Amino acid sequence: MGKMRTVLIIVGIGIFLAVQVAAQQPTASPSSSPVPEKKAPAAESPTAKLTSARTVLITRARGNNIPYETIQSTVAGWMRFSLVDTVEKADIVISVESYGDSDVRVSSTAGPNATTGQMEQSSKTSKDLSATEIRLTVLDAKNKHVLWTSSEKVKFAMKKNAKESNMVEAAERLASRLHDRVEAPLPARSR
Repeated sequence: MGKMRTVLIIVGIGIFLAVQVAAQQPTASPSSSPVPEKKAPAAESPTAKLTSARTVLITRARGNNIPYETIQSTVAGWMRFSLVDTVEKADIVISVESYGDSDVRVSSTAGPNATTGQMEQSSKTSKDLSATEIRLTVLDAKNKHVLWTSSEKVKFAMKKNAKESNMVEAAERLASRLHDRVEAPLPARSR
């Protein structure tokens, strides 16, 4: 009986140790597989997209050609971007709009006279003297998200040449703001 008892104790201890070892081993289940999780790529900030862009499409969304041509020639002069002719080739799209162009409008109408009942034609001339505003909007060419936008009021002028000069100056100020946004500032020099 003594040998039997020793064998049972040894078998019991063996079973106990086997259960303990099995409890410490990780179990392989589908929910806790060792496959690493795929992380979504971090969203790139608008500033990072602007500074990393290499190709640009410049479009005139509406308004006068002067701001569009000024922005286009200024951006081309930076030699930072390659100008492209389609959205598919562009990293960013620069949209140029001008509102409130001072102009003369002539309209004519025909209708019956209230007193005589006879058909009469009348014309109306109006001059729009509202301030012109130029808006520059930079879009991500791939997803059309707005990366940057700014606007500039054009100084009022009665004469055509002065008005055009003021439009060029306002467009150049907008281009300068875009340049400051796109180009990283130079580090301060230590003395």
